[in-house]
Amino acid sequence: MRNATIILSIVAALGLSACGKPPRPAELDSVSKLVQDQAAMTAAKKAAPQLCQVAQKYYALASEAYNDNEMEDCSYQSLMAWAKFNAAIEFSRRLAAEDRRAKAEARMKAAQKVIAHQNARRADAESRSTRMEQILALKKKLDEEQAKSAADKARVAAELEKAKAEAQAEQARMAQAREEREIQEALATAGSKIQTAEALEAKEYDPGNLEGAKTMVQQAQKALAEKRYPNARELAKVADEKAGAAIAKAQEEYGKKKEKMKLLEERKALLADANALATNDPTSSAKQEQRGVVLTLRDMFASGKNVVLPERAYLLDQIGKLALKYPDYPIVVEGYTDSVGRDVDNLTLSQARAQSVLDYLIQQKKLDFGRVKASGYGSSNPVADNSKSDGRAMNRRIEVIFLFR
Repeated sequence: MRNATIILSIVAALGLSACGKPPRPAELDSVSKLVQDQAAMTAAKKAAPQLCQVAQKYYALASEAYNDNEMEDCSYQSLMAWAKFNAAIEFSRRLAAEDRRAKAEARMKAAQKVIAHQNARRADAESRSTRMEQILALKKKLDEEQAKSAADKARVAAELEKAKAEAQAEQARMAQAREEREIQEALATAGSKIQTAEALEAKEYDPGNLEGAKTMVQQAQKALAEKRYPNARELAKVADEKAGAAIAKAQEEYGKKKEKMKLLEERKALLADANALATNDPTSSAKQEQRGVVLTLRDMFASGKNVVLPERAYLLDQIGKLALKYPDYPIVVEGYTDSVGRDVDNLTLSQARAQSVLDYLIQQKKLDFGRVKASGYGSSNPVADNSKSDGRAMNRRIEVIFLFR
C-alpha cells in the first residue's frame, strides 16, 4: 500500500509538472484578500496579536503547500488561517464596537442633562402660572368687593392686563420650550440609534442610511437653531427612521455572516471527524471536495461479491455515528470497480455494492431512507492505473459523500 501511495505521488507530481501549477484554491484566495485588507489586519494585530501570529503561520504553511502542489493541505491550512484571521478581526471589531457604545452612552447622558434643564424651566413656568391664577383670584375678589375708588379699579385693571400679558408671554415661552425639548429628545434618540448602527458596523452593511441619518441630524440641529420647529421635527423623524433601517440591515447581515462562519466551522469539524475515522483504517481515506466530505473505503467485499465483509462492517458503524452527529448533510454512496471483466458486469457489481452499503446504513444504523442515495459507476472514474495490481486495488472502492448544501 505504501509503495502504491509513493507511485501515485510520483505520477501526480509528473502530471502537475507537465500541466503547470494548478489554480490557486478559493480558500487561499480568501485568506489573501483578508491579509490585503490593511485596516482590518492592523486592528486585528493590535487587538489579538497572538491569534494573528497563529493565523500567519497557517497562511505561510498554506502558501508553502501551494508551491509544493499539495492542494488538499493548502486548502486545509488556508481554512485554518482564514478562521483564525476572522476570529482576530471579529475580536478587534467587538472591542471597537464597545468603545463606540461607551461614547454613545456618554452622549446620551449629556442629552439627559439637557432634558433635566428643560424640565426645571418647565417647573418654573408652572410656578409663574400658579402665581397668575392667584392674581386672577385676587381680581375676582376685588371685583366682588367693588373697589371704592376709580383709581383702585384702574390700578387693578392695569395689574390685571399686565398679569395677562405676562401669562401669555410665559405660555408662549413654555410652548416654545416644550417644542424645543421634544425636538432635542427626538435628536437624542436618533443620535443614540446612529451610535448603535455604527457599533454594529452599519458603515459596511448600509452606508446609505447611516450617512443619511447623520445628514438629517445636522440639518435638524440647524433648523432648531433657526427656530424652524416643524422642519426640525420632521428631519429628526427621518433621521430616526434611517438610523433604525441601518441597524436592522446591519443586524441582518451580521447574522448571515455569523451563520456562514458557523457553517464553515461545522464543515471543518466534519472533515476532522472523517479524517479521524479514516486514520484508524490504513485502506481508508477522507478528503474535502467542492461537493462535500468524501470517505473512501476499500477491501469492503470479497472478490466478485456484493455482501459487506463482517470484519469491515465496523467502518459502516462509524459512518453511521458520523451521520447521526451531522444530521443536516445528505449522503451519497458511490461504488467503483477496476477494469477487469466486462463493463456491464462491472457496472452491475458496483451498483450492487453501493446498494449493499446503503441497505446497511438504513437497516442497521436506522438512517432516514430519503437521506441516503446509492449509485454504481463500474470502472469509470479510476483513481489509479488499472494496468497494475496496486492500481486496480485502489480503483475497487466505495465512496461515501456527506454533501454540502
